[in-house]
Amino acid sequence: MNQKRWYKKKRIWGLIFLISLFFLTKMEWGKIRYHQNEFITKINQGSQVLATYGTRTFANKTIHFIQKINQKNFPLLVMVHGSPGALNAYEVYLQDSLLNAKVNMISVDRAGFGYSDFGTAESSLTIQAGLIAEILKDFSNQKIILMGHSMGGPVIAKLAMDFPELVDAMLMVAPSISPDLEPSNTWRKVLNFPLIRWLTPDGLRVCNQEIIPLENELEAMRADWKNIKIPVTVVQGEADKLVPKGNAFFAKKMMPDSPVKISIVKDGNHFILWSETSLIKKELLELLQQLY
Repeated sequence: MNQKRWYKKKRIWGLIFLISLFFLTKMEWGKIRYHQNEFITKINQGSQVLATYGTRTFANKTIHFIQKINQKNFPLLVMVHGSPGALNAYEVYLQDSLLNAKVNMISVDRAGFGYSDFGTAESSLTIQAGLIAEILKDFSNQKIILMGHSMGGPVIAKLAMDFPELVDAMLMVAPSISPDLEPSNTWRKVLNFPLIRWLTPDGLRVCNQEIIPLENELEAMRADWKNIKIPVTVVQGEADKLVPKGNAFFAKKMMPDSPVKISIVKDGNHFILWSETSLIKKELLELLQQLY
């Protein structure tokens, strides 16, 4: 009898532990991915170019960004993160002394992430591009380079299609741009069932809700790739299991009138944005040279 009671208590406490672990995990994933004051203090430490935050609105949505403006006549590098993510994904680039000496920089929180209406997914690439365009309109007299990682790739491509006057070059890092290479979303659709969606941490939920319709969004863009006529560089990991390297060759095929350079990282995975910073900075500087 005592043993049965012991097993019963053990199961109850085990259940309490699992429920507590779930809510702690949900809270941790649900947090905004950085703290504004701490991050800007870190970015500004030892830098002569001080960062500031800003916001813009478009289609009843708000986009939040950080900017480091050195000289008004400098070209502008605009960095767009993947899914999930936030503007602090580009921390190492925002802090880089060489880049700070050559370009002004902006890193954005894409819709639904960071401080840009966190937790509210926006699946429309048109709206995501329009939000960023609201920022770029203030820099229309400067040369503008867009840099996008993973899900940031199709966002900057859509921006170049819809606002060609605002974009002078693009650097795509492991971009998810080919509708033909999009993986099955069966497991994501399961996670999007109402009850499971409620149980899913906010960051992952927004990620699922913008990736599920991505294939259709990319298909709708197919006919407009040919209108991009600016220098484009694609850096892709050969061993990327999340975004196949065929996406890089899709870019080459779809932009016949653009000088498209493909840089394949041997054994590189999907996280080359952080593991191959020297290569990516080199490609950025080469794109800069093509603008002048």
